[in-house]
Amino acid sequence: KNPQQVNEAVVAKAELYKRLHTGWAHQAGCDSLGFTSLCKMSGGCAEADIYKAEGEPGRWYRNESHQCYDLGQSKSDISKDMFIMLWPYLYLKGDKPALQRIWDYGQAKGWVMGRGPLSRTYMVPALTLVLQEMLLRLLILPEAVPSQDKKAGYEKHLDVMAIFTRGIMRGGISDADYELLRIYQNESPNNALAKALYHKYKDGNQDEVIAILLDEKLFPSDRLPTAKDRCEEYLWQRDPGSDWQPCDSNKIHDGVDFLFAAFVAGQI
Repeated sequence: KNPQQVNEAVVAKAELYKRLHTGWAHQAGCDSLGFTSLCKMSGGCAEADIYKAEGEPGRWYRNESHQCYDLGQSKSDISKDMFIMLWPYLYLKGDKPALQRIWDYGQAKGWVMGRGPLSRTYMVPALTLVLQEMLLRLLILPEAVPSQDKKAGYEKHLDVMAIFTRGIMRGGISDADYELLRIYQNESPNNALAKALYHKYKDGNQDEVIAILLDEKLFPSDRLPTAKDRCEEYLWQRDPGSDWQPCDSNKIHDGVDFLFAAFVAGQI
């Protein structure tokens, strides 16, 4: 595959977003651990210290306050989706000790990673295998191969993140992962993240992704996106629909969806 040429307009927009938003993503709210991890992977959120979300060794919380569950702002201390965004950031940093601490905590707690419903806090075997393979790649634990099934909506984003993670670990993806990406990017043609990952392994041609990232209705070039541009802060976790439309709110988005898609597309 020929390397994709960097689009200077995408780069300029990314640099603006990075300057305008330097702290925790998602207003430092109760999903901010995961999305700040994506942001930092993409070179953004420079002033956010992700490790402030870790309490005792290996126990992570939804944000740096550790208070989401206690204050009734979330039904759990932590959730699987937060980990599946945090782990690749730690892996790309080569932070073996942090991943090992998570493994040790999970082993000690029967893979119940915090307070709240087990549907949120219990690390299912498919995810423990992802962590196990990460540690293998960092020469700590024996090999294991994770699995995946087709899903929809928000779960689709977690699938894409799992494929991204396997790709950075293995230097490539399986035929099954490739086919899943092909289906997902066909189902959601404006999902720049799924499309960027698909074309990374198909042909390296990110022109369609760049066109989405240069869409001023979604990603303005002179300011951060707002809810008056599109209601959803992080577009790639939503199927096409009302979330992609403007809504009556003064909320300013953090631009993490733009930065992470541009990063996966090799633009930043």
